[in-house]
Amino acid sequence: MASVRQVAKRGGRSIRRTASRARRLEYDRDCLSRLARILVNCGYSPRKLLREFRDICRGLKEPARGWDPTRLNYLIDLAHIMSYWHTDPDYLDARGKPVVLPLTGRGPSLAALVERVLPGEDPLSVADALVEFEGVRRHKGLYIPLQRHLALSKTSAHLLGLNNLLGMLRTVEHNVASPSASRIFERAAMNPSYPVSLVPLFHRWVKEYADNFLKSADNYMQAGEGKDKKGPRVRLALSVFAHETPLLSGGLPSGRKQPRASRTRYRRRKGSAPTSKRRGDR
Repeated sequence: MASVRQVAKRGGRSIRRTASRARRLEYDRDCLSRLARILVNCGYSPRKLLREFRDICRGLKEPARGWDPTRLNYLIDLAHIMSYWHTDPDYLDARGKPVVLPLTGRGPSLAALVERVLPGEDPLSVADALVEFEGVRRHKGLYIPLQRHLALSKTSAHLLGLNNLLGMLRTVEHNVASPSASRIFERAAMNPSYPVSLVPLFHRWVKEYADNFLKSADNYMQAGEGKDKKGPRVRLALSVFAHETPLLSGGLPSGRKQPRASRTRYRRRKGSAPTSKRRGDR
């Protein structure tokens, strides 16, 4: 991806390699260490986890392309550009829709928007990336916004998935070790026995509901971004995802009746009344 390569070219070669290696070690160790601590606290043996992880890694091939942490932040920042384009009054028309932008110019331009969100980046490289991920369409030197979110490739989707996984692990560990007053929001709605036939309908409902919810959250964070400019900063995120877990064998799904216990049948003696009780007898 040309735009990602452009980001990787910044700075001296030795400094870039050192910083990239440090961030690479931080990401993988951070993710693995947090996951291992959670599993051990749930009762898993560290020795067994070590054997399992070795077996898993033996079955995997070496990736054709090495991990570059700058790509992850770059993808997140690209989406941030689209958020500003769809919400900033300077880039909206009278109906509140994002306007078509030239690459450069005195008025609102894509270069000015890039400089606001990604200072120092090459506007043309960013524009190429937005076109590649189907956020905008280029037509006669103008850039037409298509949608607020980006259509990511499989590799890029894995990168964002890793970011969400690490964020979830950090939140879980923080909440377990912190008093209730300082815990980060962490809630889940679960149903132990949901019909498989209705799962696609549920996912469609979640997609529509969560999309509107995340847009509101993005707008809220964007409004606070311009405040307290002298204070420390943090990458803040809110993730929503659904997951499915197969039912474990040996248990009865909720809603199903327990099988009736077999009744003891008494042999009726000649001339005697039946001794077994009927349903409803007392």
